[in-house]
Amino acid sequence: MKTETKEIYKCEYCNKLYQIKRYALQHEKQCPKNPENDRPCFNCEFLRKKEAKVWIWIDNYYTGEPVYETKDLLFCDKKKIFLYPPKSEHKGNYYTEFWNEENSNNPMPKECNEQELI
Repeated sequence: MKTETKEIYKCEYCNKLYQIKRYALQHEKQCPKNPENDRPCFNCEFLRKKEAKVWIWIDNYYTGEPVYETKDLLFCDKKKIFLYPPKSEHKGNYYTEFWNEENSNNPMPKECNEQELI
């Protein structure tokens, strides 16, 4: 029988176990139970999904024009702005380039005085 002793890393918030430290640190940053990632928007009745035409950071090979796709993004009906959650911010997968300048994608605020709970 072979016995090994290894260090394991545990998430402070959800107790998930990891063998590699950097993966544990990466998980802790975006863990849904991390209080830093909790936003009032998640329980607000004004938050909904809305289709938006966004630039996907690719230009057409032949014409050189930007390529746009329609995506479902989170939208605040009260403030009339698009929002992205902290997890998307940590991963870096949020859209900033829209088809027009009047729309922009903003991070979810940590506090909101216009919130109405569901």
